[in-house]
Formats: sequence, C-alpha cells, structure tokens
Amino acid sequence: MNRLLALCMSCLTLSATGCGESEPVPPPHAESADSPLATEMVAAHNAARAGANPPPQPALAGLTWSNEAAAVAQAYAARCEFEHNKNRGPYGENLAAAAPPGTKTDAQVVEDWVSEAADYSYTKNTCASGKVCGHYTQVVWRKTTEVGCATVICTENSPFGARFPTWQLWVCNYAPPGNYAGQRPY
Repeated sequence: MNRLLALCMSCLTLSATGCGESEPVPPPHAESADSPLATEMVAAHNAARAGANPPPQPALAGLTWSNEAAAVAQAYAARCEFEHNKNRGPYGENLAAAAPPGTKTDAQVVEDWVSEAADYSYTKNTCASGKVCGHYTQVVWRKTTEVGCATVICTENSPFGARFPTWQLWVCNYAPPGNYAGQRPY
C-alpha cells in the first residue's frame, strides 16, 4: 500500500527574517549537482515550470541545483520529522513522505506537488476550497531560481503510524522562496 503526504510552507508570509536566526551546518554528505537525486529533481521541477498553465509570459527560467539549499535539506531530513524546518533560513520548503520507501521516485514526488495545479485558480490566486496548492505555486514561483533537495529512509516518527514504521521523507528547499501572501507565482 502506497501512502503519500505532502507539506509546504514559505515563512515569508510572516516576515522576511522570521524564519529562524541560524542555519544548520551543512553536512558533508549533501547531494551535489551531478548526483542522481539532483539531476532528477531539477529535471522534474523544470518540466513543471515549462508546463505551467496559464503559460507564463515570458516563460519561466529553469531552476538550478543549490548545494547550500541541499545541505540545509539534508541536515533537516536526517531528523526524520514530517513538519517544516523552522530554522531553514532564507528558503521556501516543500516536504513529502511515502510508505513504504521506494514507492515513489523523486520525479513522482514533484509530479504530486505539481498535480495541485488542478486546485489552483491563477485568476483568483487561490486554492479551491478545502484544497492545498502551495507546493505547486512554490515549484512555479517565477523569482525562485534554485532548488536543493534531500531524501532519507526513516524508521522513527512515521506520519503513517505504527502500520508503516519505515517511511521515506523528501525535503526540497527553494531560493529565493515563494508563496508571498497576495502575490501570484508568475
């Protein structure tokens, strides 16, 4: 049985500096720009940006990999907590979780975030009632230029409960962050 949960948040709706006073020290094992995770995540994000609807004018630029954002994502993902990192510094953040591990590819996680486009009204700049669409708007946020992600297999803190004690967590951090209250993504 495949379960997927997703969370998104940009603290910029609170204040530009209220996301935390310190940034985690980058771990030595954060993914580099040429890693399979980086390659798949950047490609999936850029495919979503190229397919944004209504089509942005001008077209959205592709994202590039940020080693710094990936390091922050890796340090936080290692904690295996399915809640937003309050000390992530100057980054927007999308989270996803799946159980059992391996039931989603990295690209499928991005596709799940992007599927929220069906619940987003660009004209009204709102999500449909009772729906979430902030993952999608972060992915297609025009001013975002970089992404850095991490994924880990967790054996504690499962958001799926005792039935699925082993689960997979994805953390993607975005620079500059998106989802400013009252602003359209592009």
